Amino acid sequence: MKDDEMTGMGVRSVLNTMRKHNRRTVIQAATIRVGSYDFECTAYDVSLGGIRLKVDVPIEQGTNVFVQLKNKIKQTAKVIWSADGFMGLRFLENTEKVRIGLGTLANGLS
Repeated sequence: MKDDEMTGMGVRSVLNTMRKHNRRTVIQAATIRVGSYDFECTAYDVSLGGIRLKVDVPIEQGTNVFVQLKNKIKQTAKVIWSADGFMGLRFLENTEKVRIGLGTLANGLS
């Protein structure tokens, strides 16, 4: 894809075409466990492949964590990226387990 085509489409549109799973916007309290430490955070979007969180502590890329969305999913995940207080996690479980864990949040996700 050429740069001018990317600019015309917008960054979000380009990223959406590159993603394996579609995302659902959420704003929910979450907890992330790193080793024996729990950190409160906020989830901003979720897919069958991962979740984007706002966390007040830096967590190194490649770190395995445990993430819990209030009354929903409880999954192991890996930190894929982090920037400006946000981080992207990739779930380590298969998508069917994630779908079950998300419950009704998984409706419409593929």
